[in-house]
Amino acid sequence: MRLPDAPMVRLPQPAPYEYDSRLPDLPPLGGDARADLAAARRFLEDLHRGGASGHTVVRLQSAALDRIVGALWARACAEAAERHPEAPLALVAIGGYGRRELAPFSDLDLLFLHAAGEPAPFVKLASERLVYALWDLRLEVGYSVRDLAACEATAAEDHTARTALLDLRQLAGDRLLYRALEREQLHGPTQARLDEFITDKIAEVRSRREKFGDSLYLLEPNVKESQGGLRDLQSALWIARARWKVAGVTELLARAILPESEIGELRRARDFLWRVRNEMHYLAGRKWDQLTFDVQPQVAEFMGYRDGEEGSAVEQFMRHYYLAARTVLNACDAIVDRALEPQNATGWRQVPPPAAMTGAERNGGPRRSEWALPGGELKVFRGRLTIADKDVLRRSPAALVRLFAAADRENLDLYPYARDQASAAAAELPPGAADQPEVSQELLACFLRPGTRGRFLDLMHQLGVLPRLIPEFARVAARRQIDVYHVYTVDVHSLFAVRRLFALRNGDVQEEVLGPLMQRLQRPLGLYLGTLFHDIGKGLGGDHSAKGAEIAAQACVRLGIDPADAADVEWLVAKHLRMSAIAQRRDLSDPHLIQAFAEECGTLDRLDELYLLTYADMATVGPRTWTDWKARLLRELYTKTRQVMEAGVGSRPEPGTAEAAARARVAAAFGARAPERPVQRFLAAMPARYFLTVEPAQAPRHLRLLRLAKSLRFASAVRHRRDLGYSELALTAPDRPGLLALLAGVLAAHRIDIQRAEVFSTPPDERTLGWLGGRALDLFQVRGPEEGALDARRWRAARRDLLRVLCGEESLDALLERRLKSGLPPKPLPGVATKVVLDNDASRDHSVIDVFTADRVGLLHTLARKAFDLGLTVDLARITTEGHRAADAFYVRTAEGARLEGERAERVLESLRAVLARPVP
Repeated sequence: MRLPDAPMVRLPQPAPYEYDSRLPDLPPLGGDARADLAAARRFLEDLHRGGASGHTVVRLQSAALDRIVGALWARACAEAAERHPEAPLALVAIGGYGRRELAPFSDLDLLFLHAAGEPAPFVKLASERLVYALWDLRLEVGYSVRDLAACEATAAEDHTARTALLDLRQLAGDRLLYRALEREQLHGPTQARLDEFITDKIAEVRSRREKFGDSLYLLEPNVKESQGGLRDLQSALWIARARWKVAGVTELLARAILPESEIGELRRARDFLWRVRNEMHYLAGRKWDQLTFDVQPQVAEFMGYRDGEEGSAVEQFMRHYYLAARTVLNACDAIVDRALEPQNATGWRQVPPPAAMTGAERNGGPRRSEWALPGGELKVFRGRLTIADKDVLRRSPAALVRLFAAADRENLDLYPYARDQASAAAAELPPGAADQPEVSQELLACFLRPGTRGRFLDLMHQLGVLPRLIPEFARVAARRQIDVYHVYTVDVHSLFAVRRLFALRNGDVQEEVLGPLMQRLQRPLGLYLGTLFHDIGKGLGGDHSAKGAEIAAQACVRLGIDPADAADVEWLVAKHLRMSAIAQRRDLSDPHLIQAFAEECGTLDRLDELYLLTYADMATVGPRTWTDWKARLLRELYTKTRQVMEAGVGSRPEPGTAEAAARARVAAAFGARAPERPVQRFLAAMPARYFLTVEPAQAPRHLRLLRLAKSLRFASAVRHRRDLGYSELALTAPDRPGLLALLAGVLAAHRIDIQRAEVFSTPPDERTLGWLGGRALDLFQVRGPEEGALDARRWRAARRDLLRVLCGEESLDALLERRLKSGLPPKPLPGVATKVVLDNDASRDHSVIDVFTADRVGLLHTLARKAFDLGLTVDLARITTEGHRAADAFYVRTAEGARLEGERAERVLESLRAVLARPVP
């Protein structure tokens, strides 16, 4: 069955601009400024909620404030004139107010421009009266009182002040004074001053992007200040005004600075962002520009998004937000690029900010500025790649690919004209162009070019070419999951993952085992395409891996991929989550699990490719998601599986063979000088899983701890693995039901995050085992609240409380209440659906319960306590946290040592779901 093609994602068409027709509808002034402001705000909010465009609302908001400010100004001047002789004075709006782009609760920036010299008494009093009157209305007002010379001096010293003056607009007062200021600020600066201003403004843009998150795809973006926000657009327009004396988006088109198609998309994006920002102001009742998780659903509902086949309302809304921000970002960069062209032949564009995590290279050193490329289609002009004539890209869709291939091969940026032509040619591609064999061959050759770092993917995607040539990829354009784990949209994450593989192959990033493996890979195309398509099923509902595999298979047929490679692509997409799930949530000491996974992979090539894809996927989810801990788990699973496959997948180990060999290794770890009797007791007492799980070198340490606890209720040892970002805890106490829940609860009370828990118990046979009988040895890997190894003070406090609770001096509930007193309300986060699943195939001796839910303090304690109440023993807990989502696995047995089956299994699952559904205290 062929899935329907995904339409190209476009922003909603904004409502028409209705400023002129709506201006007479503004409520008339009644003389009471407070009542007038309230009436204007009610009218504008009703207009906004009725579907008016963002452009209409910000213009009318500015017009409404003009009326109120004008009335208050007239009153202030009259009062000042009663006491002092009138003096020349102009009232000037600057900044956003000067541009007439006020959001509902934006600041008002005013300049009181007076004649040369010190301000006259009339000027001082009139300005004070107006500002006080505006403050009485609880408006945020920024103001300055200056003459022309002071304005010029301030602008010369501070480019921010010069920026504000670029948006000057007279509200009232002396016209001649205002005209003099206008001439000086807009037409007076020398070319050197303008170049300096542009340089400063570009530095400000970079600094702001760094401050507010150097990524378009922030989880909670600032609609005004984040990358691709309204401030980016305004900065580009300021630069355009300084360079070409243009004012506003319309004049960009008139001066051919941007093509008409880009202007149209820019207007859509700007209006979308304006509407979002207006709604955020109305929701908060004040200035509020941060699109936080709790605000996103409310804005999405207002904007008309509803849950459906395309995903949740929030997901659809944020998809359009990122598309709008990307449109603004591209336009901003294009304007800056053109403004710099006469001075800087290499442009200001760089590899996208997250390139550090993909290992992408930076642009090289000086190059020749002009030469012709073989074939006659392309040439280098002013150090950048362009086309030889304006029709070359429209004559041949394959030439469109060759443009990006040449830019990648020569490590060149595209000349602005070539960028415009490529974007326009992609939009005009005829139906079926993506199915042309020549196009597919050129595209696949880009992936296989030796030494490529994948810049062609970024360029093609940025200009809208990639979704046209790989229409399956359009399905995930600007689509993201609403969580705090996935930082990038699906399309960008997928591209970064492919680029990380290129970096690995070129040695730009170093990873043990993975680097040499990638460099030895003989047929990498299947891996590259499997990685590009691995999340392509997202947004279709259900299992995105299975649906993505179907889409990928169809894409491979269309692209003319070799059938063997196509089969690998389909398999990789279907299985791309499998290896990480096993590594993080299953018992890697279980030889039967490894055997089953080896059979699932089938061939060494597929194992290698899945290992590489899993690494690329995990490492590009977001900053710091690839950790030494995850790397070690994946490497362990890969190494053990490869050993089984090299020995022969069908050669299952004899029962007890692995356990006997592991027990012998532990015995050898004690050495010849260890006391024989305690060692023999230890070897007899510890369960089989201990020897298969624990590193043999740790056994002597564990025996010493158990001997220390002979006369104590509790003993502990801690080893800090600061290089790996966690600490290892070994705790021992007399075994008793519910001990894991108790220990987990005390650790949770001290906000110690458990990453892994191994629970071992010795038989209660004191006659044979002596002091070793009936003991529990629980091993934890933990992190502190700062996501690193424990600090000594926190662990000492936790150890004291562990002893108090074990001795009965304080109940666990009392400790939790004392330690976890409610403070500030928790930060709002996206909702996480709770899912509890039983797996009886992963282990021969245990049932594995997988729990997916919102992470919370004490989650392991809550689940372990409920397991105890249900008569279950938890022998192993694997804890995985992805942002604020917990994905935990529990190896459990019934009191009879059996696995969960039938109705009892259903009752257990329902009980766990019920306890997780309770509100967090």
